[in-house]
Amino acid sequence: MHMKRDFELSRVSPMDEAGFTVEPQHTLSLGDILRRQCQLGDAEVARIMALQAERGLRFGDAAVALRLVQPSDVTQALARQFSYACTTTEVAPHLAELVTAVDPQGERAEVYRDLRAQIMLRPGGAEPAALAVVSPAPGDGRTHIAANLAVAFSQMGQRTVLVDANLRAPRLHTLFDLPARPGLTAILADRQVAGELDRIDVLPNLHVLQVGAAPPNPQELVQRETFRTLLRELTRKFDRVIVDTPAAHGTADARVIATACAQALVVGRRDHSTATQLRELVGGLRAQRVDLVGVVMNVC
Repeated sequence: MHMKRDFELSRVSPMDEAGFTVEPQHTLSLGDILRRQCQLGDAEVARIMALQAERGLRFGDAAVALRLVQPSDVTQALARQFSYACTTTEVAPHLAELVTAVDPQGERAEVYRDLRAQIMLRPGGAEPAALAVVSPAPGDGRTHIAANLAVAFSQMGQRTVLVDANLRAPRLHTLFDLPARPGLTAILADRQVAGELDRIDVLPNLHVLQVGAAPPNPQELVQRETFRTLLRELTRKFDRVIVDTPAAHGTADARVIATACAQALVVGRRDHSTATQLRELVGGLRAQRVDLVGVVMNVC
């Protein structure tokens, strides 16, 4: 007899939801935000305004010209003004790999926004869904792409959870510099019902479910109905669920996870992934009736 199991996801209660949105700052001018953010004194503000009037510059450009602030400070201030969550490597050096967060105006960040748009513009793409990010081999860039894509969704105001389902070689806890806590494996092993989610402070709409303790039976855990139930609960509470997976070559974990998610994004690595590997992975996913949202090639 199968018993339905419900999950309580801690830190995601309705009472907490108001805290997951970026605090609006657009009522303040850019100058006000920069003054507070960079602790500019009255004399420094007067110098900026004088140069602003003399050269017809914007406040931020004048402040940079006087070397009172850095260009990254202006980027941060603009982000706050428009309620756009991002950060810098100076503030969060451990997030350097997240180009969507630390270099939102860069070309690589635009690639992820384009990928986000392609996913959302598909039929049904705007609906809450769980998406597995899969690739043939280790080092293909699955975690990098999954994390940056999750950040991109969170930046448009979607409540996003990034799930580390790579029970063999988890990396998200390192990428986000998260404190060790029970995570996915504890839920799948029936050791706890409440799932501990880590909220990323500089990216208020983004949460991470880390692996926790490494298990001796990773494939058996993700094949449990408990995993599917958890994914359903996550898609009920979040707008977007992005799931990182282990390499598909050598184990069935990735295909099992993708089947549970029902959607998959296939990642290949230029000069490493072969056409045969990608063809076999895509064919295996389609055989399991997984909705393939696309194939991307990682050039890094």
